[in-house]
Amino acid sequence: MANETNNTNNSEIKSFFIAHGTKVVAALAIVIAIVVGVVQYRDFQKSAAADQAELVGKGMTYLYAGDKENALAEFESQMNSGKLSGLGLAKAALYAGNIKYEAGDFDAAAVLFQKSLDNAGSVVLVRSAAMHGLAAVKMEKQDYSAAAGLLEKFIAEFAKRTGDKEDRYQKDEPVDEVPSVADAMWKLTLVYKQLGADDKAKKTAERLLEVYGDNMQVADKAKKFLAE
Repeated sequence: MANETNNTNNSEIKSFFIAHGTKVVAALAIVIAIVVGVVQYRDFQKSAAADQAELVGKGMTYLYAGDKENALAEFESQMNSGKLSGLGLAKAALYAGNIKYEAGDFDAAAVLFQKSLDNAGSVVLVRSAAMHGLAAVKMEKQDYSAAAGLLEKFIAEFAKRTGDKEDRYQKDEPVDEVPSVADAMWKLTLVYKQLGADDKAKKTAERLLEVYGDNMQVADKAKKFLAE
């Protein structure tokens, strides 16, 4: 039966090529051209990504060695050179922004975090870190309305856990896209409190306990907050 089926299929394929041979060859040529173009573009992307990584790499070396001054100088130099773009630019801006933030230069940090966010695309770890950093800057500058908006957006975009204990015990509960959602929710609790939105602060703290009660770092803070 298998041989008969194969023979039938082969006969149908031959008939198809005889009837439409020219069109098929032309179509195949177009498909091959497209495939080659895609492969070449992907190779270019890989090469471009490698080049971008190399440009960011020197600053990362300084950063890993704890030399933040030279790391910042290198990141700024590469950003100003115009050679960085896309994810490479987003990473350099993120690292430079964090250095500025730790130094207390919040205005400069805000600019860099925004640059990182604008260039991060859909890369979750970079995008989330830039958004979280920008929210932290807004908190430091006491712009609580802006901080609340960023943190709400952060949670809406990256939080996936439901707080459903049954799902959690069965390992069916979704996992957050980044590990910093609980911290963002705690920050949002504090921001709501600063804005005088006590009901929102209370509900956020309760939700934090419901979903992240297993995260003792934030759960204890939420419990103390609710006990006040």
